[in-house]
Amino acid sequence: MTESSKQPSKGGHYSLWRRAGGLIFVAGQVPRDPERNILGDTIEEQTTAVLNNLRLVLEDAGTDFSRLVRVQAYLSDISEFQRFNAVYAKVMGSAAPVRTTIGCALNGVRVEIDAVAEPGDGPINAQ
Repeated sequence: MTESSKQPSKGGHYSLWRRAGGLIFVAGQVPRDPERNILGDTIEEQTTAVLNNLRLVLEDAGTDFSRLVRVQAYLSDISEFQRFNAVYAKVMGSAAPVRTTIGCALNGVRVEIDAVAEPGDGPINAQ
């Protein structure tokens, strides 16, 4: 994986994605830019930012939303589910992976999403 100003930031010692067993595993993405600034205030703005970060990581791994198999979404306020889901459905379009949505405490953000995807023709390994 090459560093780029478009990539989402990492907040710790982990890979943004890893290929294993024929699948791409993507670490939880949050609404932060490469400088770790939180993007957006509302659940709609933050969901859009998280999905954009997820798209960037999938592209780096050589795949895309259409090849997603499973998504887990974490919301700091589960009462915002309908608003989150409206943005998620619009951005994801026809991609409809299996999804679990969990309400939990998050570190200063409203939403985090991790994913599993089928690989495309991209790189075999990540850093």
